[in-house]
Amino acid sequence: MRILILYNAPLLKPDHRDYAQEAGVLESVDAVSAALAPGGHTIQRLGLASDVEPLVQLARGQSRPDVVVNFCEGFAGRPELEPHAAGLLDLLELPYTGSPAEALALARDKSRTKWLLLGAGLPTPAFERVAVGGQPSTDMTARLAAGPLFVKPASEDASLGIGPESVVSTAAALAERVADIHHRYGAALVERFVDGREFNTSVVALPEPRVLPLAEVNFDREASGGWGIVTYDAKWTPESAAWSGTPVTCPADVDDRLATRLRKVSLAAFRLVGCRDYARVDLRVDAAGDPYLLEVNANPDIAPTAGFARSLSADGTSYGDFCEQLIATTLARRCKSAHL
Repeated sequence: MRILILYNAPLLKPDHRDYAQEAGVLESVDAVSAALAPGGHTIQRLGLASDVEPLVQLARGQSRPDVVVNFCEGFAGRPELEPHAAGLLDLLELPYTGSPAEALALARDKSRTKWLLLGAGLPTPAFERVAVGGQPSTDMTARLAAGPLFVKPASEDASLGIGPESVVSTAAALAERVADIHHRYGAALVERFVDGREFNTSVVALPEPRVLPLAEVNFDREASGGWGIVTYDAKWTPESAAWSGTPVTCPADVDDRLATRLRKVSLAAFRLVGCRDYARVDLRVDAAGDPYLLEVNANPDIAPTAGFARSLSADGTSYGDFCEQLIATTLARRCKSAHL
């Protein structure tokens, strides 16, 4: 079988503050290539930089792939074009792994996702989107009287733009943080900060959706800025205190009632956003034991060092088996579409 591993070629310089996040895709490319090699497949790699022609020519040639492993997290250095890469694969009629373009577009727009969650009756912290040039509303600012707020980019993932300063307790700090997000990333999302436990759930749908063993982040509050949050450094800077201060327990030590609620809302969010094959859902649980959905990651990092692979291991599923199941499910989807 001819398998193409498609990814966004990293364009940032190594000294750029966001380089580690962009270059992280290469670990997944290497790992999946190695995992699929024993199956006798013909594996190609293609990193898209700023030209789609190499992919178009490959799709039209003798080496047209049977399946594409889609790791494109953007195009030409623009993360917001992630859904367009999937859309191009649809236009080329190349079956690909992971979520479809519409789900990728929705999940990237955190405000739209949260509005949809609220409309479906699913729990998510109170929030608002602040467009570039705008200011937080008086209603949102007034919420500071009840507790801190959390500020992050409205359309980024992988903890981009998140640091200890993301949790704000005063109107001045809120305005300053929103302005910084506007300058660096565009629109900002401001939401009530849920001060409690943090979980992530890995969902696989190969083909039916199920939740892998739950994972909990065990914060060293001092190392994570005092608030217990997963910052950019905690995710991408191994030599930082934040990295060592955010160990993860998987399977999480959680009672059956809470575990059931976490799985239920995660599966509901997975289906609502339209995710496919695999996803990760991030949640926090307040002091009353109530879970709140923070984000739905439609095509999360599946590198061996990432949280998704950790949950696979806790489930007893080998990385190689997961990759083969992913390819088989994608092929079955192509065959089903061909008979419609």
